[in-house]
Amino acid sequence: MVDKWIAWVRVIRIKFFVAGIPSVILGAAISWYLAQKFDLDIFLLTLIGVMLAMAGCYLFNEYFDFKSGVDVIVKKEDITPYSAGSRMLPEGYVSPSSVLMAGIIFWFLACVVGVYLTITRGLLTIILALLGFFAGALYALPPFKWAYRGIGEFLIGLAYGPLITLGSCYVQLMTLRLESAIAPSLVPGLLITAVILINEFPDFLADKKAEKKNLVVRIGRKSAVKLYIFLVTSPYLIIISNILLKLFPLTTSIAISTLPIALRNALVIKRRYNKKARDIVPIMTETILLFVSTTLLLSAGYILALSFSSALLNLVS
Repeated sequence: MVDKWIAWVRVIRIKFFVAGIPSVILGAAISWYLAQKFDLDIFLLTLIGVMLAMAGCYLFNEYFDFKSGVDVIVKKEDITPYSAGSRMLPEGYVSPSSVLMAGIIFWFLACVVGVYLTITRGLLTIILALLGFFAGALYALPPFKWAYRGIGEFLIGLAYGPLITLGSCYVQLMTLRLESAIAPSLVPGLLITAVILINEFPDFLADKKAEKKNLVVRIGRKSAVKLYIFLVTSPYLIIISNILLKLFPLTTSIAISTLPIALRNALVIKRRYNKKARDIVPIMTETILLFVSTTLLLSAGYILALSFSSALLNLVS
């Protein structure tokens, strides 16, 4: 029984829930900065909805990657903690049909949360949720299979960056402030795309054999390195330029403190992109850390902006 529970924890990929949580926090932080509005119940409900949707996505991906054969033919030495799936289906710990059914249940529950938030917060909630479903749930689902067509990486970036950030901001404000929220939402969007991209490097040969034509397979690992470097460095250009234009509060500059991680990853991947999977694992770990820490620091920058403004006003008065 314990083994079965552990198998389900792994197949749901709970550790990868960090992919959606930082963007929910960022959206709420932006709403607090813009209008000093924060509803804890709505925040927690949004967080639950996003986690349910992520669980559904991960289960769908597990099922369809197993059915396509890509998770079956990957070599043992190419398996990492971040790629080649959870291994629970190829090793027979859970059945394919139960994984598919669980994915449907999780997505149904996510839809229930979405409908409630739509009724209580506004129609735009369901529109953003449906766009997220379009990008995430159809990632490996036939006949769409975005992950097999070289556009899945960018759609995941859209879902986990702008869509989640804008959605979590909208349900707090009950209005959409694109001019204030779209630029910061690009930061997690670009960085999560880098996470997806780097995780495809160890699976390159298996993906190519199974005709899973993701972005790394389509453009090759050498070109993918250049794209990766762009994805991990461009968020800092967004932050710096928006601070200079006074579109971001000055306190968001604390997010720039993660730049050394991005630069180190860029240098290391240029040397190791063609190496064995174990040589790329540290970069994969660092890229997840980069996404989480930069997004959370950006969120903290928005929250701190009001604190500093209040302190300055008190000092002047």
